[in-house]
Amino acid sequence: RPIGSLGRSGREIIQISVGKAGCGMGHEFIRDLVEEHNINYTNDDLRGTFQGTEAELEAHLDVFFNEGAMHKSSGSNRWVPRCVLVDLNMQDLASITSGPLGHLYRPENIIGNDEGSGNCYAKAFHTEGADLADSVLDLVRKETERCNCLQGVQFTHAISGGTGSGLTGLLMKALRDYLDRDCKCIMQTFTLVPAPGISDINLEPYNAALAFQDLLEYADQCFLYDNAALQDIVQKSLGSAVPKRQEMNNIVALCMSGLTSGLRFKGPLNADLWKMHTNLVPFKNAHFLVSSFAPLVSKAGGAYRKAGSVLDLAQQMLMKDNVTVKCDPLNPGCPASDIARARILASWASWRGPFKTQEVDRILYDMSKPGSRFDNYYPDWIPNAIASNICKQEHIENGASVVYVANNTAVAEVLDFSLKNWDRMMSHKSYVHVFQQDGISVDDMQESRGILHYIKEWYNELARREDKIIDIDKMQINDKAIENEDHAQLAAEMKELMKEDMWLEMVKRGPAR
Repeated sequence: RPIGSLGRSGREIIQISVGKAGCGMGHEFIRDLVEEHNINYTNDDLRGTFQGTEAELEAHLDVFFNEGAMHKSSGSNRWVPRCVLVDLNMQDLASITSGPLGHLYRPENIIGNDEGSGNCYAKAFHTEGADLADSVLDLVRKETERCNCLQGVQFTHAISGGTGSGLTGLLMKALRDYLDRDCKCIMQTFTLVPAPGISDINLEPYNAALAFQDLLEYADQCFLYDNAALQDIVQKSLGSAVPKRQEMNNIVALCMSGLTSGLRFKGPLNADLWKMHTNLVPFKNAHFLVSSFAPLVSKAGGAYRKAGSVLDLAQQMLMKDNVTVKCDPLNPGCPASDIARARILASWASWRGPFKTQEVDRILYDMSKPGSRFDNYYPDWIPNAIASNICKQEHIENGASVVYVANNTAVAEVLDFSLKNWDRMMSHKSYVHVFQQDGISVDDMQESRGILHYIKEWYNELARREDKIIDIDKMQINDKAIENEDHAQLAAEMKELMKEDMWLEMVKRGPAR
């Protein structure tokens, strides 16, 4: 029978969860999916079957699930997550797969051994991870052949330890070669990065630098998270005194669920990974993204907010407290200290709920229009810096919600934290021998440090670029914004056009309502 009443979507995604943290995040995401799509995972006789009555919930299950064998008792087909779990510690894998939800995974898609990575990138990349990488690549080939039209491969992992950094890098390298040869699809990552004040891994700075080099070279877009920001969200916004790992992973799952909702449900403004990537990455090598989710409020605080308000959600999604990585997305800057203002190069708002397209467009325009509160954070050389999609299906727990992803130059703060810790350790050659004995030389480590510094400085350069080539009120060219002859010629032409009758003052009047 056809998959759902609407047939195959042709927009399949393969998920690969690597390491303890990555498998935890990916597992919570799968939990979110099965609950949203009414897939049973608690009853042995009905496990994996669709239990809903709405065709809309079943129509695009094939984005993240394969259709399995039919249950004899129910007569319904079983849905199997298109997910691969990989780790160098079988005990950690067993803790995830032993529960009711864990029985949904196909057994051969759970790959691991007990060799361990010793929290070292080099060991996971060069020695212990090589055998697992071959098995994973073979699995991905098989999953790709099952797909109608593979749209993307997404990783969930952390880069502080060895498995999440080294093995992920090895898998991305192998898959990039294979996917570029056989099909064109997006490779994206949901990455847990080092956080200030939260770490018990001595090799973290080295691991992170080597991992960022892989993410720069092989990934198309990277959504960054860290434990410090996630803990603060759980404590402050959700009112949990002692944050649990599952609660923190659930915040990541909420963002993942929201970003992929447009692929899984209908709405007036749909989107896919290619459209998202095109809008979010305006510059090469600047694909490290900052996420936030709204609403994030405790049960007590929810009584004081209007549920489903577009304006309220838009205000929350820009709040520093809702950002899932430790940085200030609205940093005003300080010229005296040579600190550049944070700039939102591009952004994406993924809405879920019965929102009207006109209202969403108006709120987003008002956020970035000239003279608005956030005008200075949106450079005018990217005129439409906020893209969006709307999915009519609300989140099963949070109701009407929005996920906001920004390509924000404030991500340089995240990179700077790892860079400074790397320099402190390398100044005394601490733990260098651990990497050398597994095939990574000092020159390789220095190269990764250079790449990390390059990404940071690239974002800082974009933050310092002048905007507003022409001051509309004074009708003058801003000389500081002119970097070359092409800019000068463009500015002169724009100024000339402004003097003519053809100039429409859309900026002052705003778009037509």
